[in-house]
Amino acid sequence: MHSTGKNLIIALAMSHATFVMASEKAVTVFPAEGNKQCADYAANDRIIQMGTNSPQPAGMVMGAENPRDTDAVGESASYTVSGSKVVGFSAATTPVDFAILKSNRNIAVIIYPSGGVTSDSNMQLLVNDVPQTVTAISLCYGLGNAAPQPPLATPIKSCNLEATLDQTGVSCPTGGRALVCNFELDQPFYGLNDGSDTCCVCNDPNSVLQECDPTLAAGTEGACVLTAAEKADRQPPLPAGEVTTHIELNNDPYFCTTVAGIRKCYLY
Repeated sequence: MHSTGKNLIIALAMSHATFVMASEKAVTVFPAEGNKQCADYAANDRIIQMGTNSPQPAGMVMGAENPRDTDAVGESASYTVSGSKVVGFSAATTPVDFAILKSNRNIAVIIYPSGGVTSDSNMQLLVNDVPQTVTAISLCYGLGNAAPQPPLATPIKSCNLEATLDQTGVSCPTGGRALVCNFELDQPFYGLNDGSDTCCVCNDPNSVLQECDPTLAAGTEGACVLTAAEKADRQPPLPAGEVTTHIELNNDPYFCTTVAGIRKCYLY
């Protein structure tokens, strides 16, 4: 490895070691001083809050009904405090727009993405990058910001039902599932962004492959990763471990595959 690359990796490692996360889901966290009132940071006629002035290692906070959500039974959320300095909340019955942590006169205002969140973890109030003891927690909600619409799911079609990929014929083998893909090497972005189908699946009992989210935990709705029980139920059963296979395309031109940790590249 070149010395420049070594220096870059060392610098990244050192900077990572000194960086402290103040929230897992915030888009930004800014310091303040004073009270822990949500109305200090948003319109009084819209913002509502629930919280506690005496946080315990675990507990629940409750608040007034959010007129902008779909229920009418009041709001609540569970919270935890680890070591008096690391806060998390979960199972909020309404989206939380921002949260406030207080320690003496120090305040951390934790801002969430548009649409709010119903849980967060690793929330800290930092002063000079040092976590402070949290003496009060407020969850602020009711702004009614619309969450960004997720992209439409794009299932992969069945090769058995449609025998072409971008006007390229597909012939499925007999028996056994197979993912068949067509990359246009002479087209910009290999034809991946022109709206045409890039891949199809042969001999799949579900006919199509549904889009999933690889960042979700196993067992969560929409997750790509399966639980051990789900893997055992597959026919044939899947092994317990997970090994990622990468396929890379480069306009230099070459393409690479990384299978079971072995990387191979080819000119085209």
